[in-house]
Amino acid sequence: EYLPHQQQVLRDHHRFKVLVWHRRARKTTTALTEIIKQALYRVGVYWYLFPTYGEAKDAVWREPEMLFRILPEQVIARTNETELVVYLKNRSVIQLKGADDPNALRGSGPVGMVFDEFAQIKEAAWSYAEPIIRANDGWAWFIGTPFGKNHLHKFYGWGQDKENREWKSWLLKASTSGIIKKEELEQSRRTKSQADFNQEWECEFLEGIGAVFRGVRDIATAEAQKPIDGHL
Repeated sequence: EYLPHQQQVLRDHHRFKVLVWHRRARKTTTALTEIIKQALYRVGVYWYLFPTYGEAKDAVWREPEMLFRILPEQVIARTNETELVVYLKNRSVIQLKGADDPNALRGSGPVGMVFDEFAQIKEAAWSYAEPIIRANDGWAWFIGTPFGKNHLHKFYGWGQDKENREWKSWLLKASTSGIIKKEELEQSRRTKSQADFNQEWECEFLEGIGAVFRGVRDIATAEAQKPIDGHL
């Protein structure tokens, strides 16, 4: 059974979707549903990307409540666990991949892809993949929780621009979704810093989170100097 926030996204027709949802809000389940639906509708190659190959295997392939619960057994032709590939009877291919080496994403041309935990994936991964998606008239989803104001924040902003007809984005806070019990959220609040709580549960994009040094831009007031001859 899909919750209202899942149904809203699955019924939307935008080409590029950005889901900024709190932890345990069923982001991955929703994205897997979409990629399976599309693979059955249009024959082609589909990629589901995580920051690393190991994360993809643990979170989607091995997790019994994920891929093989959602994907009907009768549509599967065969599987390859070594390469994390599912071959469907209609000749579509769904492959789980790690995005830690963006240059390795230059392979066969997918017509659809999902970037899971996108805030943890190098933005270059999409730079390599976008020309393929556009050439194939494909689509892409970007899902995750905030990790500072990085590329996930930028992509979310594109989806909030009502004049951008390709992109749409959604943000879901734990305090309003009703998925996580209030008492559980209060327990979590006691064990986390306020910044971590706001980021993971309330999906706030906080400046400096994930950076080694914070507040650098505020004090970096020097002006760039031209090269000095004879100096290194």
